[in-house]
Amino acid sequence: MAIAARVLVTDLGSVLFDFDPARRLDLLSTRTGLAPEELDRRLFASGFETRCEAGEFTAAEIRDEVERLTGFDGGLDELIGLWTSAFRLNREVLDALTGNGLPLAVFSNNGPLFADGFDERFPEAARWFRHRYFACRLRVRKPEEAAFAEVERRLRSAVDAAPRDLLFIDDDRENTARAASRGWQVHTFASPDSLRTVLAADF
Repeated sequence: MAIAARVLVTDLGSVLFDFDPARRLDLLSTRTGLAPEELDRRLFASGFETRCEAGEFTAAEIRDEVERLTGFDGGLDELIGLWTSAFRLNREVLDALTGNGLPLAVFSNNGPLFADGFDERFPEAARWFRHRYFACRLRVRKPEEAAFAEVERRLRSAVDAAPRDLLFIDDDRENTARAASRGWQVHTFASPDSLRTVLAADF
């Protein structure tokens, strides 16, 4: 292929996966008896999820906090299933990413419930991604400079890739702007068709 990138680095929600947070809230509502709006207030609008993404809690600690916040009395595996129910694999995107033979990396703000459940919940996608950089493990979230610096460091160590060798695919323009400022190639994701066009372009 003509693209100059040596590694494709992709976001997950609203890129590799279609993201439907309402589905997650509906399932949690059925399980806890709380209204979706109240669950959103307690778990998401409150900043709790952001703290999870930043690595403040392990998966087991998140389960305990969700119980405290909502009364949820299930186990960790059940909670992982409920939490990740918001994500549905976009097979067109996966096919576009895997069709060129380049190494693939995840760079996501998702927390431990997704990171720990990735292989079991989404094996069709997970098997392609040997390099995984979740905010909860980096201990810093996009678009912070430190998150991009740490991914650069790890990919240089893993595959000897410089920033200019990376093509970063994210739906958030603030994130792609941060990557571009560091010398990464970037694509602000809009659709599988636009991604295929970029991957076929001569950089």
